[in-house]
Amino acid sequence: MDNGIVAYKCPSCGAPLTYSAATLDFACDYCGSHFTKETLDAPLEGHTEKISAEEAELYEKQKKFGEENMLYLCPGCGAAVITDSELSASAECAYCHSAVVLSGRLAGQYRPDKIIPFTKTREDAVRQFKEWISTKKFFMAKGFGSDEAISKLQGIYIPFWLADCSVEGRMYAVGTNTVSSIRRGDYIISTEAKYEIAREGSVIYQGVPADASSSADDALMDSIEPFDYTQMVDFDLSYLSGHSAQRYDVGKDMVFPRINSRVLEATEAVFRDSVGKYGKLNVGNKSFGINNINWQHVMLPLWFMSYKYKDKMYYYAMNGQTGKFGGMIPVNKGKLFLFTVGIPFLCALIVSLLFGFLGGWV
Repeated sequence: MDNGIVAYKCPSCGAPLTYSAATLDFACDYCGSHFTKETLDAPLEGHTEKISAEEAELYEKQKKFGEENMLYLCPGCGAAVITDSELSASAECAYCHSAVVLSGRLAGQYRPDKIIPFTKTREDAVRQFKEWISTKKFFMAKGFGSDEAISKLQGIYIPFWLADCSVEGRMYAVGTNTVSSIRRGDYIISTEAKYEIAREGSVIYQGVPADASSSADDALMDSIEPFDYTQMVDFDLSYLSGHSAQRYDVGKDMVFPRINSRVLEATEAVFRDSVGKYGKLNVGNKSFGINNINWQHVMLPLWFMSYKYKDKMYYYAMNGQTGKFGGMIPVNKGKLFLFTVGIPFLCALIVSLLFGFLGGWV
């Protein structure tokens, strides 16, 4: 249907153009060209085309996302943080606590498709953090659980790629069970039954996650999974109110090997489970391949804290939806040495002196 809406295309490469509030012109995110409206309104063949109502709505949403949010870059670790326009210039990086620097408006392409809003409050996060460290205080480095450190705990939306896909596979194996076993003199004679096994089929996956931030620690992000993706809603700017959000800087092509590895490993486990139990299972030929991939760019909620101790950063994170948490504490090496080496050595010395004294006395 012709709705009369026109989307500008880059005269240089044909990619969509996005209006930049920072430079007050139209920018191409692919070739880096910039054009004024007057230039684009000139009769250049092929630089505009009619678009559908759905495409027009997405274009307007992306434009609004870029206009109403700012991009701040951390000079310390390079993290790119999305914030609303009300953020003061004294903002701080959640990862390394350096003062972030205003970079400009965001390109609309970074607008997420979906978001899971926070359901855990800051009070929930603080309470759970204190409970976590309460059993570790003896070995914990001084200052990690201080009020000043806890004040750094903040809510942040982390970008993730979610992949819906299917994996086709086949597997051939030989299962062996011991049927009987008898002893004859010095020998044990066993009778075994062997079964040839073939499996072929497909496994469908929905919402396989991989974080899309180079600043986020992959192992830490994995430790707070899973999220309940049934609670995802369409992205709206209002959810960012009171929180910051990291812009993705890891593309789909970069996280694909991680996604691929996870689903292939899970699929082989499904195939192995399907054959039942055998005394021995020897897998021969097997092949698995991922296909039909659909991607979503989503924002997932996180309560996050970082702490620098002796030039090393330590991170704590809590799932802002479920409350599951993970992290590492900075350890006081002096106390650790005392407990693991010093005290046992002292006990051994006392025992040795005691036996020496008793032996001499007897």
